[in-house]
Amino acid sequence: MATKYDIPDANELDIARVIGRHYGDGAVYMTQDEDQATALSRAISEGFVSEDGFLTRKGREFLVRFG
Repeated sequence: MATKYDIPDANELDIARVIGRHYGDGAVYMTQDEDQATALSRAISEGFVSEDGFLTRKGREFLVRFG
């Protein structure tokens, strides 16, 4: 029986790096790097991070899957 692995694409890896920078309060802390800012904007637009910079339920589920 073959096992299928979910291999994240580049977009998912960028989002995983962004939401992986959250802390106990649920906030995502970023540097001012332009690439990270772009990835954060994408994470917000795709619903992984709220407009206020906190992990959403979707973001937490994503971390469980790829974290």
